[in-house]
Amino acid sequence: MRVPFLFLLVLLQQTLASAQMVDLPQKSPAASTSLTIGYTDISINYSAPSVLDREIWGGLVPYDTLWRAGANAATTIGFSTDAKVNGQPLKAGKYALLVLPRKDSTWTVIFNQNTELRGTNGYDPEQDALRVDIRPKFARTRHQEMLQYEIVRQNIENGYLLLSWEKLRLYLPIKVETMDRAIAEIEETLAATPEEGEWEVYLQAADFLFWSGAINPARTYAQKSIDHRPTAQGYWLLARINGKQEAYQAALEATSEALKLADDDFKARYGKTVQAKQTVWKEERQ
Repeated sequence: MRVPFLFLLVLLQQTLASAQMVDLPQKSPAASTSLTIGYTDISINYSAPSVLDREIWGGLVPYDTLWRAGANAATTIGFSTDAKVNGQPLKAGKYALLVLPRKDSTWTVIFNQNTELRGTNGYDPEQDALRVDIRPKFARTRHQEMLQYEIVRQNIENGYLLLSWEKLRLYLPIKVETMDRAIAEIEETLAATPEEGEWEVYLQAADFLFWSGAINPARTYAQKSIDHRPTAQGYWLLARINGKQEAYQAALEATSEALKLADDDFKARYGKTVQAKQTVWKEERQ
């Protein structure tokens, strides 16, 4: 009787080995998101489980137990430059993202150097690059069925990571160094630029600084551009800087200088905007 049994066992194994796997969508599909803040590229890769009428917090995801912050393989996050997360420094690199949820208390978000984790198996706290405590928020009505990560840019140096699932909203502030590096780039470019071309570098720098909200440095560079070479673009930028600082008479005077130097291309691109701003500034000047 033993030989037929072994024969049947081998036959069953061969049958199972030859069976075809059905190609079906993943229950927790792979997802990713990325964004650049200043010079820093930030990216997140994760698998997104669904709620499916399950109790998530304190149920599927127990309190006081390390959670992979997603499904399947490790959720990973990468920074192309050094950054600060919730005010604490984090070196450039790629990290596994883990979360320790707690009931009625802050949650701990962990950046671990082992990005090959499968879930939390093999987790070694000695490889933690950073741990930060964040107070979770829970929406009253809005329901996020499938786990989702978002990277939100607030300005040129600040943003936040948002983890949303079920009613949870976990905000993680991010800050990167941009302005110091931008100023250094401007100064290095100026040092390598012939004097006759400096006006254009100053103009580019002023436009960038104005856009980023650094108004006083923008004014300085705009004036230097005009001093090196008066242009319609330079005076128009100086006019907008003056308008932003509510120096409306100075804004109107700079606009007049811009129009004196304007060519047909400038008038075609900015003519309507210039007229509209002149109207506003004249009214504000009263």
